[in-house]
Amino acid sequence: MSSLLTLQRKIKTVISPYHELLCSLHVLHQPQHHPKRLHWARELTAQMPHSLCEEIQTIGRISDGWLSLMTPVRPGSSLTCSEGIALLKSLPDAEFMHLLLNSKVSLGTILEWQQGRLANPHGEQPDEAGLYLLKNLKDVRHLLLAVLETYEREYFRKEWDYIAPWISTTATQFQADVIRSAEKALNSLHPRLLAGSGTFTAQKAVTYYFPYDRLQQVYVLPSTFIHPHLLMDWSEDTLTLPLAVDIPGLPYSEAPPEDLLRQLKALGDGSRLRILKLLWQAPHCTKQLAPLLGISEAAVSKQLKQLVEAGLAGSERKGNYLFYFCNKEAFDSLINLQRQFFEQ
Repeated sequence: MSSLLTLQRKIKTVISPYHELLCSLHVLHQPQHHPKRLHWARELTAQMPHSLCEEIQTIGRISDGWLSLMTPVRPGSSLTCSEGIALLKSLPDAEFMHLLLNSKVSLGTILEWQQGRLANPHGEQPDEAGLYLLKNLKDVRHLLLAVLETYEREYFRKEWDYIAPWISTTATQFQADVIRSAEKALNSLHPRLLAGSGTFTAQKAVTYYFPYDRLQQVYVLPSTFIHPHLLMDWSEDTLTLPLAVDIPGLPYSEAPPEDLLRQLKALGDGSRLRILKLLWQAPHCTKQLAPLLGISEAAVSKQLKQLVEAGLAGSERKGNYLFYFCNKEAFDSLINLQRQFFEQ
């Protein structure tokens, strides 16, 4: 059997209202990144109680913009909203925390933390988000479930009734395209996805390679919200990919995202670039940076403030001094932000 025919049989399009619910909450958390949904987000937040808007932002900050919750709990399952929320309710505390931390920390490590094994200097230590969840996991779960239930009942249910036909039509068309040419269909999913020569390639901050013969299943999840993100997930033999569903006539914003503008502005200065280079190598305080740069501590503080506001630097107090460090993950995000804007 040819590899292309085998690939065709591995591809399954999955319509999941629960996944689309989470995608919509991600848009509400960061609307400026979604030009086709920016007008929708602004209109809806104007209708919502301020308290619910704030709670959506709070959960977004804890859960990587709601993205960590999109990790398929049941890969390939078409979950209704009530089924997805019920699954979250049933997760043991360690698995719930593992999900919120975007699976970046192993379950074994989280169990050790929950048992109070934080003093071992050789073990993995929780970061600020991990420490917060350890102390407030019960309250976070209660808030998350309350937000999901309220938002789904009061706002998303009506939106799903409107978008469901568009999603169904697009999913059916995509699956038909797969039958005609699996590689051509996959190549239509996103500008930074490429299927060819027996390998599936995805360009994010780094490039990922997935040989066809190592994949048992490729799930494709249609969404009217997730464009222009390349939202994907994978395990050893399973790949989950996005399918952007276009709804004709939606207002479209050409404006660049505010956080992209802040970061580019922060990088557009020689002194700030020199500071970032020093912070990239090691944390520094203003007293250390001033003589290295040949400027006053007040001038250093002014430049650091702009870098921190742009998310390119952070700080941590050690004794009497505030040490600044370079947020290296922000530079990976900056690459994606630029690509997403140019691809829109």
